[in-house]
Amino acid sequence: MVLGFKAWAQPNLEQYDLKRLHFGFTLATNSGRMLLEMKPNFPSDTLMNVSVKNFPGIGLGAITNLRIGDYWDLRLMAPVISFVQRNLVYDFPNAQKEVKVESAYCDASLLVKYKSMRRKNMRVYVIGGGRLSYDFASTINKNRGIQNPVVSVVPLTTGWEAGFGFDFYFEYFKFSPELKVCNTFGNAMYRDNYIFTNYIHSISPQLIQFSLHFE
Repeated sequence: MVLGFKAWAQPNLEQYDLKRLHFGFTLATNSGRMLLEMKPNFPSDTLMNVSVKNFPGIGLGAITNLRIGDYWDLRLMAPVISFVQRNLVYDFPNAQKEVKVESAYCDASLLVKYKSMRRKNMRVYVIGGGRLSYDFASTINKNRGIQNPVVSVVPLTTGWEAGFGFDFYFEYFKFSPELKVCNTFGNAMYRDNYIFTNYIHSISPQLIQFSLHFE
């Protein structure tokens, strides 16, 4: 145990942060959410309530990191493939209906990373920037009806990300756990003529994402 502590106390990868460019990969878990804005005529005699049920998801992607200063990095997270599910639960006067909204995103994020001073083999950092997402599982062209409810999110969306994490320097690699919030700009809902979207003014998909970066 003492030998292990001494090994950790010794500086690892001392020249790592002087490199102009480096690469890595990320593994992520997420919780998909949706921010709903309802129309003024909701609730009604027809539809009483709409709620969101969240599910865990997973993601995998690539990291390209550019050093632009002692404490600043420019980071491209692309491509990142994320699988997300959020269900909408509709409460009617005499029944309840649950509609799956599943997504398979291919994301590209351009982020600015601000790092604290390194303390032996650890740094703290904050990160934020913009995100472009394409949903390969979008259901905008799927057949729908009263007995076949479908709520679709448009394939292409943009948004912002912000979070924080820790850089841990090991002998051969850097390991970084990170917690991040991802929000979508504007209304991402595809409107049709059925009751499942008629009472909703807008849908803004959201993610809370926990990632493990290896660089």
